[in-house]
Amino acid sequence: MGPWLVPLVLALFTFGTADFVVAGILRELAESLGTSEAAAGQLVTVYSIVYAVSAPLAAVATTRVPRRKLAGYAMLLFIAGNVVAAMAPTYEVLLVSRVVSAIAAAAVTPMCFGAAGTLPPEGQRGKALGMLSGGIMLAQLLGVPLGTWFGGMWGWQASFWMCVVLGVAVLVTMFALLPDLELPPAMGLRDRLAPVTRGPVLRGLSAMMLLSAGSMMMMTYIAPISDAASSVGTNGIAVLFIAAGLAGLVATQVGGTASDKLGPLRTVATGAGILVAAMVGLTVSVAWGSAPLWVLIGLVMVMAFGIGMLNPPLAVWLLSRAGSSGNEVMALNASVMYLGTSLGGVLGGTLLALSGPGALPVLAVVETLLVVLLVVTAERRSAGTGEDAPAAGAADEPAAAPSRAH
Repeated sequence: MGPWLVPLVLALFTFGTADFVVAGILRELAESLGTSEAAAGQLVTVYSIVYAVSAPLAAVATTRVPRRKLAGYAMLLFIAGNVVAAMAPTYEVLLVSRVVSAIAAAAVTPMCFGAAGTLPPEGQRGKALGMLSGGIMLAQLLGVPLGTWFGGMWGWQASFWMCVVLGVAVLVTMFALLPDLELPPAMGLRDRLAPVTRGPVLRGLSAMMLLSAGSMMMMTYIAPISDAASSVGTNGIAVLFIAAGLAGLVATQVGGTASDKLGPLRTVATGAGILVAAMVGLTVSVAWGSAPLWVLIGLVMVMAFGIGMLNPPLAVWLLSRAGSSGNEVMALNASVMYLGTSLGGVLGGTLLALSGPGALPVLAVVETLLVVLLVVTAERRSAGTGEDAPAAGAADEPAAAPSRAH
């Protein structure tokens, strides 16, 4: 791993912080702009939806733009969007600034994943992608609490000024540390999108969406689940979130390294097994109703560890089948992660209202098994048809990503 990885991780940390920091300053922001907390919460939703839609469009539209030039323009746009947000006099202006910031982030993120999946030697690509996933996890563990603290100390505008500073840091480090990245080979739009339309890649993307939906569902509704299992109070919930963040941060590194050493498929199976075990434990705890807090902390940490282990090998697997369309596939990967996040909130809320908190871990088990089924069947299909398949005998070896950086 070289210094080029620093701006990539910092970029993912910055974009994740900018997305979710609104949640920590919701009340102050709503009061200042004269709107409801529900309307203020839509600032997160709009950012996520715009990001999900923009990522694949930006990937296709910027195919022939030099990577560092693309990163420079996009980061300037991201910085400008957050400057406007910090100075926004009305809710409407703030909403537009969120759209601008999301478009900028969507243009850079696929490039980050493509570079991390192609610049390192083959035996370290999973580790690099794991570190990028760790940047996203660190945003929730450190970036959002820090932004919330700034907002509480100096007003909600300070949270967006923090994002401006982070954006400047990304821009500077990208030009200082990121090497020139080769453009993908010139080819028509149909050829570039061909891998995306094939069964293996579509199943891999579906697996990533299901994983995102299940993980967000469990984290969003961890409070009612914990209350049903052990009547956990606010302080206990805070401890659970911190424990989950730490476990997830470690797991992304373990998952990336394991993907390099064991291969993506074995790593996915291992992470899925860990996650299912945690879900079974949570289901039993909810049925018990008197589980000690330390038991819940342990189960939540195991759950977060299983989730964190699954992200890097899925990204490695997708890149190994993307060929010269790695940028487009990674853009869609980012999109389905955000769509899965939204889907998880809706499914979890509906199931919670209909069947209670005990049903959520059960649904998470079903989603996890579907993730494994999708990846396994995608691997068999690609091996059987020869489409986007790795070299013979490499089906369960560390996957080789494309030879060019995107």
